[in-house]
Amino acid sequence: MRMSVWMAGVVLVVGTRLAWGSTNVAVVNVPMVSEKYHKTTDLEAQFDAVRRKLNQERDAMKEKIDRANRSLQEEIKPGTEEFRQRRKEIALMEAELQWFIESEGQKVEKGLAESLRSIFGDIQAVVREVAEEKGIDVVMASDHLPPDTPEAPQQVRQHILLQKVLYWHARVDITEEVVTRLNARYKAAGGASLPASVATPVPDPAPPKSKEPAPPPGSKKP
Repeated sequence: MRMSVWMAGVVLVVGTRLAWGSTNVAVVNVPMVSEKYHKTTDLEAQFDAVRRKLNQERDAMKEKIDRANRSLQEEIKPGTEEFRQRRKEIALMEAELQWFIESEGQKVEKGLAESLRSIFGDIQAVVREVAEEKGIDVVMASDHLPPDTPEAPQQVRQHILLQKVLYWHARVDITEEVVTRLNARYKAAGGASLPASVATPVPDPAPPKSKEPAPPPGSKKP
């Protein structure tokens, strides 16, 4: 899901009172700003790369567990001490895989939330700046019914009820100016990077230490 979807329908600045004729009002298409903001695109690409790496790590761990299970069934006699020891090692590998999936997934979700807040903060700051320069008192999120609106009446009704601004003249739309200024500032800053918790390289999971089976009673170590 694109980050711009998360931004849909957000009111950036809310006025306490609208005195028609004395209050300057403008609108911003927030989903369009988010979609055209280069930081959004760059962060999405970085998150996709992290997800691919995590999937590769996960698949490698699964394959290792599958090989260990095949070896256990084909090469070791059930009921023996060696069988029990190897089964214990596989159980540890399975637990490690589950921990890896949960912990790394939580890191990605947390990083995504931080990035969304960062994008919204950037948009809000530039909207405020443009508004102050133009003497605008209130900036509202402009709304459009999406072209792929669901056919179900309840869902269509929900889309309609979420509309906040039903009409605006083009002269009060500052969307493009916000996008232009956002991207210029982003370029000057040198781009974006993932949050530190996500950008940290994923270490290769260390295999559990295997224990050598105990020697038969009466035998001597070499």
